[in-house]
Amino acid sequence: MSNGSDQRTLTGGAEEVAGTTRVRRLLVVHGESRGALQVLDAEGPHVIGRAGCQVFGPLGLTDGEVSRVHARVLWDADARGFALEDAGSHNGTFLDGWRVQGRLPLQPGAVVRVGASLLLYEDVLLPAYAPLEPESQGLPGPSLGLGRVRAEVALVAPQPMPVLVLGETGSGKELVAEELHRRSGRAGSFIPLNCAAISPQLAESELFGHTAGAFTGAQKRSEGLFLAADGGTLFLDEVGELPLDLQPKLLRALARGEVRPVGATASLHANVRVIAATHRDLGRMVAEGRFRDDLYARLSGWTVRVPPLRERKEDVLALGRRFLTRAPQPPVLTADAAEALLLHDWPHNVRELEQVLTAAAVRAGPGPLRREHLPPPLMERLRDRVFPTPTTAAPAAPMPLEVMVPRDRPPGRDELHTVLTRLEGNMAQVADFFGKDRRQVYRWAERLGIDPDSYRKS
Repeated sequence: MSNGSDQRTLTGGAEEVAGTTRVRRLLVVHGESRGALQVLDAEGPHVIGRAGCQVFGPLGLTDGEVSRVHARVLWDADARGFALEDAGSHNGTFLDGWRVQGRLPLQPGAVVRVGASLLLYEDVLLPAYAPLEPESQGLPGPSLGLGRVRAEVALVAPQPMPVLVLGETGSGKELVAEELHRRSGRAGSFIPLNCAAISPQLAESELFGHTAGAFTGAQKRSEGLFLAADGGTLFLDEVGELPLDLQPKLLRALARGEVRPVGATASLHANVRVIAATHRDLGRMVAEGRFRDDLYARLSGWTVRVPPLRERKEDVLALGRRFLTRAPQPPVLTADAAEALLLHDWPHNVRELEQVLTAAAVRAGPGPLRREHLPPPLMERLRDRVFPTPTTAAPAAPMPLEVMVPRDRPPGRDELHTVLTRLEGNMAQVADFFGKDRRQVYRWAERLGIDPDSYRKS
């Protein structure tokens, strides 16, 4: 073992770095055994199979589509990581959407499908100074990554120091700020301000207030948001957009607790806890002269990073089920739809997940939410897969053409093929679907190299 801050030990799946613990585990996130987990260590192989057929511990799944001995997870000493292999299962084992052939390495966030069950491989480094915090109403999500965020929130919330919350747009930075305020014990209000949404000319007045007559249109005195948050919390969202000439005044307010309204000659005292958030790289902005280094140093005394949704996939289905409960008749996620959700990268994070499932619930209606109800970029990840379905399952109703093909622009080849197939080459109906004359449809077909007659039933 080496000396210094990088001291670490490595034994199978458990790695410890000074002040941290690395956790590797498999968690069942979809299926009848949802919630079962196995912490992985060097005592493998860990066998995934059907419950009751053999003693598999937490990885014995209640799933009729899982074989007695379905797959194995083994420690690869050379690669210093875990790998997955199929054990001759009937329905196959899939890793990140691909059928497992041979032995494949498990990467953090890997999605494993066996039968109708979905498992996640998690590999997270947890700080020893902040144990994991359970889910809360204000900051929901069962993942280790979000549990780590809640732990940091619990630790720093009672302190008066500023906090900088970093994360991509839509990842939940404002929820973290609200949770910091809720757990701070401060009696005042939580006042949010989106710095990107205010005019640079009015930003100073918005923050610090103004006297009557201080500028054209200032007919009466305004206290500003800093004083409105006295005794509470001021949340500066997208603080990287704050005008450069206003930053020294914000620094003074942070350092001395004093604000001077526009047009005033005297400063006022305000007991305000400031939480700032941004998706930008403030360190780079400082280097480029677009953000003051002294303000950055003041704001970043404690930094909380909110991981994007693609780094905390355990939250995808948990949050998704919450969103689906808002539907008049909440649909149930099928295994293929759940797998497609887990394989998506969610570039717009939780906001995107909410919008996708709100729309999918409308398409699904009262029935189960299937892969076909999801947007094409998600649905097509598994388009070549054939999923086992129970023989008693009712056939799914065909998805309306309006959902599959837009009608407000000329169709592409695949789109025109879809419409012609569904309408069996009936050009009158195809023209009616697009709201065009039949001659226009024939022109599209000719340009796209499609023979409409071949779609007609003999």
